[in-house]
Amino acid sequence: MEDNAYILKHKDKDVAIFNVEKGSKNVKYIEILDNVFSPVNSKESGISQIVSFNSWLNDRCISDSRDGVERIKVKYGLNNMKELMYMMHGLSLSDCYWIEKISSNNKWKDINLYDNEYSDLIGRMLFDKKIKLVNNIGDYGLRTPEVATGGSLRKYWHYNESNKLSYLIKGSSKPYFQEPFNEYFASLLINELKYNNADYVLDKRGNEYVSVCPCFCSKDKELINGVDIVRKYGIEKNYNGFITLSEKKGCAYIKDELNKMIALDYIIDNIDRHWYNFGILRNTDTGKWIGLAPLYDNGYSLWNNDFVDSRIVSESMSFADSNEACIKMIDINKYIKKLPNLIEIFDVAFEKYDNKEMKGYEERKNRKCSLRNGLIERNVIIEKYLQENMKINNNVKNRNNKSNNNK
Repeated sequence: MEDNAYILKHKDKDVAIFNVEKGSKNVKYIEILDNVFSPVNSKESGISQIVSFNSWLNDRCISDSRDGVERIKVKYGLNNMKELMYMMHGLSLSDCYWIEKISSNNKWKDINLYDNEYSDLIGRMLFDKKIKLVNNIGDYGLRTPEVATGGSLRKYWHYNESNKLSYLIKGSSKPYFQEPFNEYFASLLINELKYNNADYVLDKRGNEYVSVCPCFCSKDKELINGVDIVRKYGIEKNYNGFITLSEKKGCAYIKDELNKMIALDYIIDNIDRHWYNFGILRNTDTGKWIGLAPLYDNGYSLWNNDFVDSRIVSESMSFADSNEACIKMIDINKYIKKLPNLIEIFDVAFEKYDNKEMKGYEERKNRKCSLRNGLIERNVIIEKYLQENMKINNNVKNRNNKSNNNK
């Protein structure tokens, strides 16, 4: 029994004791020890808690669908990637949770990834199939964030020895290999709008362009994504539910930050703002909410891997079926006083997109022109909406002034 008995810790706090099934590594028993840092709702019944905790662990673990995972499983005889996650303590660079066998006695100060160097070998083996798999994965240390980093796109964490910081390296996908350029475009735009930015830049790994983003979490502040918020607090998965909880947590100003996110997604045609791709920052000692996390994961925008057509309704996964519907929930003119020059930003961000020496040139050589023309058309649509909304606001303001003068 002890071999399958674990404890979930948050820093050095004991959060939950749980047992897992030998093969599947699914949780079959859990006891919550700390309500503040429990990732699931402590008011749930036993079976519901087990289901929720299994869901949380599955979300924490690297997806089996990520390119490169299958060869890792085959090489090391893994039934699933949760086996590797438990072996490597479930350590992440998004929060301060970790997993320990009941019989072990590690300390947070010795094992955490914020203070201690780690190897990026496992990450690079997952990212690049050209990198040879080592015979014994345990020889390279049991500290890595890779197996507790979600998402289907290829990525890995790199520890920079010179400045002691971690950076997330994200790749691209066929047919257009566009995601790193989209991240860079969005990052430049966010800076122009003066929103809270995760700061992506463009870089190269071999013959492939990648996006690079510094870790915005630390041992003092951690990310709790939207899905985890719903799981822990049992709120309705909608705009009002998120705002109401934020107000209860003393963060009423999160509403403005959330509205800025909605405005950004409308501009860049972001179709991937599901509830894993936004969240709050939390104090890791007190559990107090700090504010909305910097805007991250903007790669599935600008018609990514799709036909370029500015007339197509932009799908949304956040608070409505489309970004056009989401934008009507806010006063866009409050958050965009003047639309930045999208074409100038595009020309900077996509300058190297049609580089002949890089991966996927044949697929990309005509794509850049199509994207630029589509953005020109979308710019006109956005400007028109801004003007129409401003006109409506002015009419409402004039009616209110007249009504006040007649009293």
